[in-house]
Amino acid sequence: MNTYFNEINSKPVSATDSKILYKIPAGAMCGNGDLAVVFDNDEKDLIIRISKCDFWKFVSGKKSDAGIKAVGSIRINNVDLSEYNIRQYFDKGLLECTFGKAGIELFIAPENIIYIQIKVPDSEEFPGTGIEIPDTCGSVNSEFTDNGVGCYVRKFTGEDIDLESAVVLCLRELDSQTADGFKTVRYCISAVTCFDDSDYTAKGIRLALDADYERDKIKTEKKWKDFFSASKVTLEDKEIEKYYNSSLYHLAGCMGNKEFPPGLFGNFITDDFFPWAGDYHMNYNYEAPYYCIFASNHPELFDGYMTPVNEMRENAKKFAKLFGCRGYAFPVSFGPKALDLYTMKECKEHGILFLGQKSHAAYTCVIPIMHWYSTYDKDFALENYYDFVFNTAAFWEDYLVKEKGRYVIKNDAAHEIPYYRGEKFNYFTHKGQIEAVNAINSLGLVKMLFKGIYDMAKELGINEEKYPLWEDINKNLSDFPTFIKHGKKCFRYSKRGIRWRNENTVGLQHIFPASQIGFSSDEKLLKIARNTYFINDRRLDDNGSNSYLPAGARIGVNPDFLIEGIRMNIKEFGLPNRLFRHHGGGIEHLTLVPSTVNEMLMQSYEGVIRIFPCWNKKMNASFENLRADGAFLVSSELRNGKISSLEIKSLMGRKCVVECPDIKQIIRKSDSKPIPCTQNGNTVSFETHPDEVYLLK
Repeated sequence: MNTYFNEINSKPVSATDSKILYKIPAGAMCGNGDLAVVFDNDEKDLIIRISKCDFWKFVSGKKSDAGIKAVGSIRINNVDLSEYNIRQYFDKGLLECTFGKAGIELFIAPENIIYIQIKVPDSEEFPGTGIEIPDTCGSVNSEFTDNGVGCYVRKFTGEDIDLESAVVLCLRELDSQTADGFKTVRYCISAVTCFDDSDYTAKGIRLALDADYERDKIKTEKKWKDFFSASKVTLEDKEIEKYYNSSLYHLAGCMGNKEFPPGLFGNFITDDFFPWAGDYHMNYNYEAPYYCIFASNHPELFDGYMTPVNEMRENAKKFAKLFGCRGYAFPVSFGPKALDLYTMKECKEHGILFLGQKSHAAYTCVIPIMHWYSTYDKDFALENYYDFVFNTAAFWEDYLVKEKGRYVIKNDAAHEIPYYRGEKFNYFTHKGQIEAVNAINSLGLVKMLFKGIYDMAKELGINEEKYPLWEDINKNLSDFPTFIKHGKKCFRYSKRGIRWRNENTVGLQHIFPASQIGFSSDEKLLKIARNTYFINDRRLDDNGSNSYLPAGARIGVNPDFLIEGIRMNIKEFGLPNRLFRHHGGGIEHLTLVPSTVNEMLMQSYEGVIRIFPCWNKKMNASFENLRADGAFLVSSELRNGKISSLEIKSLMGRKCVVECPDIKQIIRKSDSKPIPCTQNGNTVSFETHPDEVYLLK
């Protein structure tokens, strides 16, 4: 079975319920990291929606009007949609379509050119192809022709616009030929914004005039072959394996613009009215798509993550000062180029959309800290994120209260307080959340933050004056609060205030992604974690299944329970195009399958590489080049209940610690010689050299 392939045999259907319009598109998709298309249709024609990561309307304080916007559509008429078949080739970046007697091929080249080939019998009327631009949200649109290229411009400009944005689509017919009873026509559509080039129309025209179908098809296929060669997972359950690959494909399809990383819905925008303006939600939604990228050995997908974060640094200082602190603090959400999507005068906290939470910047730090431990790239850290992590720690140095030798977090809600605004807000109704002490998710995030900044600074050899304070905080931060529920000791959402919520997985996010509990933890702590995990089954949680399932692997719950959870999500929320349709957010759920599978096959976040730590040993599986903390690439195979091979490549030459039974020796692959190692039960440790491969036997 080709697990880099998917087939769709019916037209996409939009779904609604009584509360929210499901905006996640069901039609076939193709993206190159910046530019994307989604297949749609109306009653008569095929419509291909076009969106791009960097086309936004920049209007401060107007969430209902600002946000990411649709670029345009390709309308193809005279196509028989009653016979519908689309084949998605993820490892080629290619769509092959059959509609009645018409065949259509589509791919998006790395240079932001959409290529379309239409082939129909001579006897049939040839489909017409044209570009349409939305006229919603007050955009200024224009059309013109230059050197045989049709140009379609959409622009947001005017006195109420903070930052002008514009995009051009340039359509050109490349060639037409008739042979063997068929007529074939090829088109290209370039897409360029003012952020790509100040003279965006000229660049769009140049791209269209320089387009070469065969050249760019080869280039596109190579790009995706190279992407999937970075790592590989092979499972007995081929449907899960297929979702693993398709999820990585869709994530990579929207994570390629280093200046405009994806918001809630990536570049899968089909109109101007996606929920929450498609913004950057910093209390898990923005971070969640990145949970899986490092273990899957795609650290390059992180490259744009810090851009909007760093663009907010001056504002982050102002927000921290509102709470009497130095450093950086964040509201719930914002947009690129420091777009204000957080000012709401009726909000009780300084007219800013904090919703009772102080943890947003700390949550933002989860992903760069993951990057640090998986790469140990000192230059990249200094250039991209050390300053942000350092200043987020500075905020918490001031915000934490030391009582009786322990650091305490006060007045910080575990969950958003959605009604913490407006005249009708009743303080006493939400008093427990507003005045919460030691919210468990914040404790986990702050623990990860101070461990991360301390380790980072020591490796970089800077900020030595901070070490004593950071050591003290790491040692004396309050314990996770607990209580008795259903007769068992469990984690409580806060030490004082809200005890428990039956929705979402906030009460487990100190386990994952904050990485504060795992196999190296005290057995009593692990027992509390497992008790909490099974208070209720959150495998189908609309917001939290992408952290609930990986958290289960971290604490060693029954692997069959987790695999069944993946299958449940595929059945309940999986769409024909292999996106997931949930209430909350959009692309965040693409991390569900790869994050969970990665954590089941290999873990390393505690400085120990564990092989198949949460896997049913009766199920054969293998993986190649999963990335472990310490900058190691790990490959292994489980067959007939035993680990038949284990290979580790050291990228940075750090000490390697592996937990795996029956290891007798370490062989250096380059010369087949054994090297010294230290064994302690099932754990073996050994020194490594950069770019050296080691066989563990």
